[in-house]
Amino acid sequence: MRRLTFAFPLLISLPLLAQPQLDNPGFEAWQNAGTGTEEPTEWSSVKTSDGGTLINNLAPQMVWRSTDAHSGSYSVNIRTVSSFLGLATGLLTNGRVHAELQVENSYVFTDTLNADWSTPCASRPDSLIGWYKYTPQPGDQAVIGVLMHVDDAKLPAFGTEPNWVGGADWMSPSATVGTWTRFATPFYYQDNREPEHILMIMTSGDSTSSQVGTEAWFDDLALIYNVAAAPDAAVAYVTAQDGFDLNVAYSTGGVPTAALDFTAELSDASGDLSAPVVIGTLNSDQPTGVIACTIPAGTVPGTGYRIRVTTPSPYYAPVDSGIVVEVSTAIGVGAMPQEWRAWADGDALWLDLRGSALQAERYEVVDARGSMVAAGRVTSGVLLPIAMATGPGLFVVRLHHAEGVSLMRLVRP
Repeated sequence: MRRLTFAFPLLISLPLLAQPQLDNPGFEAWQNAGTGTEEPTEWSSVKTSDGGTLINNLAPQMVWRSTDAHSGSYSVNIRTVSSFLGLATGLLTNGRVHAELQVENSYVFTDTLNADWSTPCASRPDSLIGWYKYTPQPGDQAVIGVLMHVDDAKLPAFGTEPNWVGGADWMSPSATVGTWTRFATPFYYQDNREPEHILMIMTSGDSTSSQVGTEAWFDDLALIYNVAAAPDAAVAYVTAQDGFDLNVAYSTGGVPTAALDFTAELSDASGDLSAPVVIGTLNSDQPTGVIACTIPAGTVPGTGYRIRVTTPSPYYAPVDSGIVVEVSTAIGVGAMPQEWRAWADGDALWLDLRGSALQAERYEVVDARGSMVAAGRVTSGVLLPIAMATGPGLFVVRLHHAEGVSLMRLVRP
């Protein structure tokens, strides 16, 4: 008997929606509920394919509304069932199914001209998360595939590969999962284009080997976007009376759908961000920006501080960056004897400490994230090579001496 299958390559009502998300990701809204053609709003299966009345009437029901939910009232239940053509692997898509009696010609696709069968998304999410339960027959595994694309797109591709920008895929274990379990899978991007749509497919099992009786439940899907922090100083100098002003740039792949607060936070000296200090806030509807910040006066010196940028939305994930805090001295930032120089040459950093009466005692080199990359003792009046295993970037050389600490900034090409 022929199998009604679809082969795909691997690839909410949510609070504080401040970035693009899937439509109806919690599967609370349904169409034709209680009938053989019920489907979640903004999602579809074979019963609403573009194959026409004959195919849609003959196609089996693959999707059910379930009151067994992770949150809210409902989840979606997808099953592998029997059909007039044989076994049919249950599927659900936020696009539309193109169905033919010649199964090998079938696929799911984004209908860019119809809002019912397409989901605009001009952002670049970092990962997809959600919750699932699973009761497979032996060997079955539930599959999720997500495609970020421009123009038209299909799964399988059928020649639309040039429109693919990136994607994510996830496969469940081949085992019963009887309680709601969180899953997460990253997105991978093949170029720097801005996508236009997101196409997603969920199946109850492998399209070529699923078995009747396999069931999967999904709920509370969400797209997660990273927020990267980049302070414009690797070292902050403070005193008991004076703080240190700096700018913290942020960037995220998720274009905000409304203005929200981006808040820069400082960890403790060990890098612990469980009780951070707010050092600056910017209200913005842009995916990138610069936050004016101040490291508070009296901050304890240390090399383990971290800075991150957070938002009220749980669907932005902060990526922190390091910074070193020092106690300011009479020399002050950048007050370096004019005879001293630092430069990068090949794999080495060179310090020329000749020609000044000031006596340097030791050096430290930190990168733009505040991480220590080299340290040692020196004798003043020398030309000193320092091995540098790190790559190109911005570095700060700290020279400790009897009058305090002085800084040299350099760019290693």
